[in-house]
This record gives sequence, structure tokens and C-alpha cells, in this order.
Amino acid sequence: MSLPNKRTLGELRKELRDRLGFASLGAKSGPNSAIMDSFLRNGQSQLYRQFDWKFLTKVDKTTITQQGQAYYDWPDEVDPDRVVSVVVDDRSSSTILRYRLIEGVDTPHDNYVTTQNRPSRFERRGQIEIWPEPDSNLYTIWIEHVERLGRFTMDNDRATLDEDLIFIHALANAKGHYGHADSSVYVQQLNALLQKLKVKGMGDKTYSRRPLPDGIPQQHVNVEDI
Repeated sequence: MSLPNKRTLGELRKELRDRLGFASLGAKSGPNSAIMDSFLRNGQSQLYRQFDWKFLTKVDKTTITQQGQAYYDWPDEVDPDRVVSVVVDDRSSSTILRYRLIEGVDTPHDNYVTTQNRPSRFERRGQIEIWPEPDSNLYTIWIEHVERLGRFTMDNDRATLDEDLIFIHALANAKGHYGHADSSVYVQQLNALLQKLKVKGMGDKTYSRRPLPDGIPQQHVNVEDI
């Protein structure tokens, strides 16, 4: 059984206007429809940045390495700020070695006079930097990341995250913006919901999952199984 579709921007805007007391002014008239949308988009964006949203986590194969090439384009669907881990498959033998790269290419590492070797580190830059320069074309780079938010600008665009949480976030901010006396009530409701998410383990932006030792092959996979 599939989950029901999340509500659209237009539907959320209408409810937000109604709850603010602007129902009689119509769906697209009144104080400013743009600011209603801004409250909703800002709510979703802030929630996205604040929590991991594990249901949005996916793994994408970014590239096959080229010998001697250190920099590779980020896939369009990957936000470098929301990378969880980078894993490499070493296909140089009949058995694939799979291991996680250590994040951080510091000045002592960033010296390409060194001999090319199996990659062990990565750095987030305009492109993803792999260190040391790969010694072959037989490495596959996989990026585990939190998916980008879907478009949320047109009336029929659906929320990516929990629309009820987006709504209470927008309502709390809108109530404060318009000086409603009950704004603090909705701020308290929002804070209670955010605390529940943190308790459920969704609030660690530093992605502090306990990894296996980095830079060391962790899994042996037969080539024929890939």
C-alpha cells in the first residue's frame, strides 16, 4: 500500500491563510501570497538543514576513476553539504574490495608529487577531490547523501518533508510576523515536535553514525555478484 501524496504548496498556503484569519480574502489575494509561500518554503528548507531525514538518504555512483585524476564533478542530485559518506570499490582484482574514504585532504596530503596509489581520502570542494591520485581506472566512487528537496514554488508542487511539520513551522513564524497574541502557543508546539524528532535520532547534522575503520577494505565482493 503506497503512502498518500503530501499536500501541495497551494493547499498549504490556503490553510495557512485561513489559520491567520485571511480566509475571506480568497486564495491568492490579501496581504501577500508571496510571503505565505515564503513562510512555507523557509520552513521546509530549515527543517531539511536541521535534520538528517533518513528516508531521503540514498547512494549514487558518481564516477569511475581515471588514473592520475584527483577531481571529479559532483552528481547533480548530490548536495555536497549533505554528504554522509564516500565509499570506493576497488576492482583491480577478481574480488572487489569496498572501503570508506576518510574525509579531509590537508596540506600535508595535498602534494601530488607523491606516488599514485589507492584512494584513501576525499575533500568537499567545487568538485570532489580524491587523494591520492588514483593509480588505475578501476575504482568506483559511491556517495551516500541526503537527497535534495524537490521543487516547491508552483501551486501543484508537493512538499518533500512532513507537510504538517512544515505547516506548524510556517504558522509559528507567520503568527509572530503579524503580531498575533497566540504566536507563542505555536512556537511551543513547534519546539515540542522538533524535540521529538531529535529524540528519534534525526537531529544530528554532523552525521555521527559510528563508522567502520576508514581507509581500510571492509567488504570482499565477488565481481560476478555486482
